[in-house]
Amino acid sequence: MIALKNGDGIQWPGGKRIAVMLTFDFDAELLRHSVIGKKTIGFSDFSRGQYGPHEGLDRCLALLDRQHLPATFFIPGKIIEEYPDAVKKIADRGLEIGYHGYEHDSTLGLSADEERSNMEKSEALIEKLCGHKPAGHRGPLDVLQECSMALLQERGYLYDSTLKDCDWPYIPQECGPRTPVIELPTEPGIDDFSYYYFSYADEATITCTYPNDYVYGIWKDYFDELASEGDKVMVLKFHPQLIGRSGRIRMLEQLVLYMEQNGAWIASCQEVAQYVRDFYEQKEGACQ
Repeated sequence: MIALKNGDGIQWPGGKRIAVMLTFDFDAELLRHSVIGKKTIGFSDFSRGQYGPHEGLDRCLALLDRQHLPATFFIPGKIIEEYPDAVKKIADRGLEIGYHGYEHDSTLGLSADEERSNMEKSEALIEKLCGHKPAGHRGPLDVLQECSMALLQERGYLYDSTLKDCDWPYIPQECGPRTPVIELPTEPGIDDFSYYYFSYADEATITCTYPNDYVYGIWKDYFDELASEGDKVMVLKFHPQLIGRSGRIRMLEQLVLYMEQNGAWIASCQEVAQYVRDFYEQKEGACQ
């Protein structure tokens, strides 16, 4: 079998085969507001969103504690305000917290002034909680505004993790050589939303309740193929309200153990993005 080599040939620390990031979008009920597209949601959906801060988050954190794992949480500013005790559990562990909008607003066409205001409010909340501003960003419901990259660069962000155009980290074209923003691409196939989101919304009933062993098989195949290529990243995306259900977290722990045993460098998004930025700077210097 010939390994596919369509990335930039990056080599991961300690000879690891692949960089894996465990990321959690901690949106609570705001996820459901964005999916349904209206401000009023039924109590059943609202309570499903609350399962994240009320119970699912604790299972996720217990897994990270048991296996001594780093992770990145993307949290809207409004969730930091609404669930301060839950968010403090994340910060107290030293886990990375990234910017994820203020109200998880996925409306396309926000102006630069509107998005800058969202960033200022959320950055202040994260800085108060963690002692520093966020290093990274993920668009709410994977929506990236036209102004987003310019604002991220303007405000000194290290990375974005929203786009889906490849399996390796890179510098988007719109970012110049100075203070580049690293893109850490995501993929719906390794997002628990694609398999576990359940809703009785008025417009449609969504019942994504796949068996855990089926999901495990898909995610394991993603890992095996990307790891064989050697210069790729695997950005797994979870939601405490979804992956934090009983049974699912056990499946995730099984996957984590498999990846660790088979050459994964499991790191936070910030760690990987900094490593990638250093790689590109050295590569550029070598070419001068």
